[in-house]
Amino acid sequence: MISRRLVTEAFRKMSVFSGAVDRHKGVVIKSTTDTVGDDPMEFRSKLERSLIKWSEDEQVHLAWFRVDRRHAHWIPELARNDFRFHRTSPDGNELWMYKRLKANGIEGVGVCAPHTYTGAGGLVLRNDSLLVVKDHGLPLWKLPGGYIEPGENIGDAAVREVLEETGVQCEFNSLVAFRHVQSGSFDCADLYFVAALRPLTDQIIIDDREITEAKWMKCEDFLQDPEVGEHSRLFLRTYLENKETGVGLQHKSMVHQLTKKEFVTYTPTIK
Repeated sequence: MISRRLVTEAFRKMSVFSGAVDRHKGVVIKSTTDTVGDDPMEFRSKLERSLIKWSEDEQVHLAWFRVDRRHAHWIPELARNDFRFHRTSPDGNELWMYKRLKANGIEGVGVCAPHTYTGAGGLVLRNDSLLVVKDHGLPLWKLPGGYIEPGENIGDAAVREVLEETGVQCEFNSLVAFRHVQSGSFDCADLYFVAALRPLTDQIIIDDREITEAKWMKCEDFLQDPEVGEHSRLFLRTYLENKETGVGLQHKSMVHQLTKKEFVTYTPTIK
């Protein structure tokens, strides 16, 4: 008589991955919820059966695997089956891999972080003076700023970076401009957004782990000082010209009608 344990084990070995299908017709498998044993042959067999099933399903055009670090032994077998690397989670603990199952299937695979770094800087004016800083090892005065953290919007990031580096508290007003570097650190693209911030305090208390100096500099000096980068001068000139003409990039929070996720738009306005 065959035991229930043996029947259950045999059934488990004949099963397929049962991920959810997203709106791009991609089936998504998470290694933390749809697991297999540590035997590589068990994973290989389950993957082969799953690929056959998905290839026959007209509602599935892509296969995604979200592989946790604890299941990194899945990665070689996925690569052997022509899965491509796509991205990691923000904390670096999960790798996303994908495979197109239909040659004429819908598009649904875009390039995203960490292929692009995103940063934010604060343009903070107090009367006719600009808040400026110097980084460690760099000789130029610049605007305070840094990288945007996961889940953080541009304005909040600029306010946080200014506070962390200089101790000056601010509130977000509008966007001024942005810079795009196509090949920056680690061969990644780099987007840097400059936000106009309104200072709520003016006392400077620097964080010497991030910067070496900070001060309020007259705008006319900033535009002429040889220790200021040309792109930094461009940001200030753009802001002053836009202020003169009443042009700005104002923000508005909205909710996407399909995904129901909140996002922010930045649109030109004339006062």
